[in-house]
Amino acid sequence: MREVCFILVQEKILRVYFGSATSIPDERERWETIWEYRNEITEIAHSHPGEFLDFSHEDLTTMEAVEAGTGKVFTWSIATKRRLLSRESGTDHLRNDSPWWLGLIRQLSYGTIYPDKRTARRNSELSRGGARAGRTIKKRKDPTT
Repeated sequence: MREVCFILVQEKILRVYFGSATSIPDERERWETIWEYRNEITEIAHSHPGEFLDFSHEDLTTMEAVEAGTGKVFTWSIATKRRLLSRESGTDHLRNDSPWWLGLIRQLSYGTIYPDKRTARRNSELSRGGARAGRTIKKRKDPTT
């Protein structure tokens, strides 16, 4: 397991940062990216080891410094193996949605994808030959769009 951080702009990952099993080290480049894109960033998400679903003291001081320094309020999220917590305007809430990046941050963090109930149900439908089982997914020519 390693902590991973995504800086998100709408439906795109602006930057990815990798850490150790217990932290993501401060990097000047990350602070510069946050400053440069402060008006576009929509969410800053990172993974936590195991099922530790809370903002650590280090998380809280970092969030406070970033918001004070940029003058912006961001959505901050923590992904664990099975749950997702977000803080918006100082209020924490468990999320029941599955943003498109959630499986990716879990795979990069834990090496395994931990599907939520909707994904598990969908896979079950496909294995039984559900209505969408025969659908072909076409690759995009340019994967960055």
